[in-house]
Amino acid sequence: MLSLVWKDIVAARWLLLLVIPLGIVQVAVMSFLPVIYIVAVLSFAALLALGSIAVEEAQRTELLWNSLPVSRGQLVAARYLTALIGMVTGLALGWVLAQAMARLASSGADGPSALIGLDAHALLFGLLACGVAVFLPLYFRFGAGRALLFCSAIAVATLLLVSLLAELILSAKGYPSPISDPEAWRAAAPALMRRLTEWLAPRFGRLLALFLGAAVIVMGVSLLISRRLYEARDL
Repeated sequence: MLSLVWKDIVAARWLLLLVIPLGIVQVAVMSFLPVIYIVAVLSFAALLALGSIAVEEAQRTELLWNSLPVSRGQLVAARYLTALIGMVTGLALGWVLAQAMARLASSGADGPSALIGLDAHALLFGLLACGVAVFLPLYFRFGAGRALLFCSAIAVATLLLVSLLAELILSAKGYPSPISDPEAWRAAAPALMRRLTEWLAPRFGRLLALFLGAAVIVMGVSLLISRRLYEARDL
């Protein structure tokens, strides 16, 4: 299994030699802009997790790996382990860099922003794990190109559904709609955010633990689905 993971690392070695130094610099700089930093560290971790897939797709080496004396199930499991190692490495490097840069630059007592704290990175891990859990079964069924298209469509549809659900919840609670009444929303938003923060603060740890547990379960289910799909696929 570890030799298959090493195969992914070796296949993507030139990409990693480019991505890791550039990613470290970008994450370190963006740590001063926490909201933009989130996008940067997610992109960095995603590239480490899935970069070998892009390399193999460009080099057309999938048939070569399937000629090895290993089962397709082992190849699938190794791909998931590679993705997990990449996600953890990217987010861990991001957290260390962000904490170091924030403390070096901060002269006050407030310390680093909560958006670059350990809890925030754990939340990002759960989100990225869910994204990988959706992408990999599509990859093993359709290949990288079509999987990316399908995954993008699912992401857009999810954002639309979440936005619609948020609109319905706000309407049910008597708050103005950000879309239909933006002026009233801007006036009501501070009070709503304060109430949301007060409700979330004492519950955040438990909710985060539940979310991470759910993400692990989703990854496990995704692995089983990917194995079944890849074993049935005609290459």
